[in-house]
Amino acid sequence: MIKNIVFDIGKVLVRFDWEDYLASFQFPEEETTAIAKAMFLSSNWNLVDEGRLSYEEIEQIFVDSCPAYADDIRLVFAHFGDCITRFPYTRHWISSLKQQGYQVYYLSNYGDFTCQYTRNDLDFCDLMDGGVMSYEVKCLKPDPVIYQSLFEKYHLKPEECVFIDDNAANIDAAKKLGMKTILFQDYFKAQKQLNVMCNK
Repeated sequence: MIKNIVFDIGKVLVRFDWEDYLASFQFPEEETTAIAKAMFLSSNWNLVDEGRLSYEEIEQIFVDSCPAYADDIRLVFAHFGDCITRFPYTRHWISSLKQQGYQVYYLSNYGDFTCQYTRNDLDFCDLMDGGVMSYEVKCLKPDPVIYQSLFEKYHLKPEECVFIDDNAANIDAAKKLGMKTILFQDYFKAQKQLNVMCNK
C-alpha cells in the first residue's frame, strides 16, 4: 500500500535552467562554453549540493579551473539562484496529494546556500511533511545513505513510498532499496503514472 510520495526537487518541482541563465550574460560564445564547462557541466558542481565546502571554497575551485574568466565566473556564481524557479503546477500537485491522504516528502541534491538563495521558490516545502536535502547529510543521491536518512528520520517503509526523480541513476538506487519509482519526464505523464500506481 502506498502511503508516501517522495519528490526530487530540481527539474521536478523547480526549473534548473542554467543554460538560459548563462546565456543572459551575453558573453562571447567561447567564454560561455568555457564557463559552462568549468561550472555547470563539471563534476565539481556536485560540491555545491554536497555541503562540505563553503561558498568561497567552491567559487575558488571554479575560478582555478578557468582562470582566464575569473571575474565572470564569480559574477555567474553569485547569482546562480536566478536559474531556479518553481514550476506553476508544484503547489497544486502537492496540495492535491495531501488532500488524498498521502504523506509528501522531498529528497534532493540541494546545497545550503542554494537553499538560501531560492527560499521563495521553495515555498512549497511548507506544504510537505518534511524531507532531506543533500547538504544536511553531506551525501548525494544515488548513494543509499541519503535515502536511508529519509527513511530513518520519518520512520518510512521503502515499500510504502513512491519516489519521483528525473535522474535514472537515482531511480535505480531507489528501486534497489524497495521504493516504487517514477522516472520524471513531465508533470502530466508523472501524474498519470502515479494515479495508475495508486489505483486512482
